[in-house]
Amino acid sequence: MNKFKLFQLLMAAVLALGVQVSALAHTHLEMTSPKGGETVSSPSVMMLTFGGEVRLVRVEVKGSAGPVDIGFTPVAAAQARFHMPMPFLAAGEYVVTWTAIGDDGHSVSNEFAFTVDPSAPAAVMDHGESHSHGDSGAAHSHDDHSH
Repeated sequence: MNKFKLFQLLMAAVLALGVQVSALAHTHLEMTSPKGGETVSSPSVMMLTFGGEVRLVRVEVKGSAGPVDIGFTPVAAAQARFHMPMPFLAAGEYVVTWTAIGDDGHSVSNEFAFTVDPSAPAAVMDHGESHSHGDSGAAHSHDDHSH
């Protein structure tokens, strides 16, 4: 096999792999407020910022006393940034579990945790270009849906 044919074959394989990787790329959670692992006073608002527009279909908050009613309802219109008013949270650790559906029809789920301490500073909502990931190493799953 000559070098040109080998090069063509190698390039075709690289392009095919690139197409498969981009097809598997899902919009991810880029930033949260409060941030995963952060200790804050009771946040009045929770913010989730994604890398692209998604439909947010589930957000649950659980503390040591059980689920916290945040009044979440699934969002029909796709957007990248979500602000949710929060009730007063007692001191302790809270886990936020979310599910979003990207424009490719695949759902992505993850969770992050933060701690409430009344003596801690308030959560800071960074609306800039910071890409602080809110998942803090939590489990990440993709639920496939047939097309």
